[in-house]
Amino acid sequence: MPKFKKIIFAVLLGLLSSVYSPLMVSAQDVHGIVDVNENCLMGGISAGKWLEADALAPLLKGGERYRLYTLTKALGETTGANPNSAGEPCNETKEVAFSPKVEDGIAVGGQWNALPRVPRALSTKDPAYRQVVANILRRHGFVRPKINITQILRIDLDGDGIEEVLVSATHLAGGLSVNGGPMAVQAKPGDYTLVFLRKLVKGKAQDIILVEAYYPRATEEPWSPPEQNSVAAVLDLNGDGKMEIIVHGMYYEGSSSSVFRLDGNKVENVFGCGCGA
Repeated sequence: MPKFKKIIFAVLLGLLSSVYSPLMVSAQDVHGIVDVNENCLMGGISAGKWLEADALAPLLKGGERYRLYTLTKALGETTGANPNSAGEPCNETKEVAFSPKVEDGIAVGGQWNALPRVPRALSTKDPAYRQVVANILRRHGFVRPKINITQILRIDLDGDGIEEVLVSATHLAGGLSVNGGPMAVQAKPGDYTLVFLRKLVKGKAQDIILVEAYYPRATEEPWSPPEQNSVAAVLDLNGDGKMEIIVHGMYYEGSSSSVFRLDGNKVENVFGCGCGA
């Protein structure tokens, strides 16, 4: 083959590889992450890269094996079908059916142990963390906030031997519905929800906010349902030894799950899923 034809052939081959490489990803390199409680595909990993649900769904053909986890334990394994639309009113949400059927936890595709370190629960009455929450709320306009911590979890997220602390706090004047979600359609003065990470940075404690919504006074917004957020799981979702944080949120007619990844003293919202009006 003449030299110039070889060059043209190599260029064309490179272009074809770049176009078709996503379709040629090995099934072993594609790992979905599903919130079983929400029955939605949050996203996953393909060839070592984070992908949101819309990009990952076409790569999942069904028959993938998943390991199931709650906040503190592994529940076993199951097999997932290919993702499908959840239908109205959440057409964009992708569902994954499992066999055997499962009803709880986070399903993680892949063969690594996604729970290498188990979160330890601390007392929600701890005065030091109550003071931290109070200080955050005062900075957001609360004069006499009602402190209601719902979770305090201690866990080494990045495997460096130093534990971080995850704190969830929510106050809802309107109370909760029968399914455990917020009952009110409009936030009331004093309502809030908050999930934050407390981490030592150069020897000083730093509070890194994951999720927040504050209503120190009456809102004039026509549609402002209050939220409730908490940590659903802390898992190594891509097998790199570092643990991601899955936060579950609920409001009057909807719910969601979001994945957060710690990078130094910053947190990235990697992807998530949910359904609501």
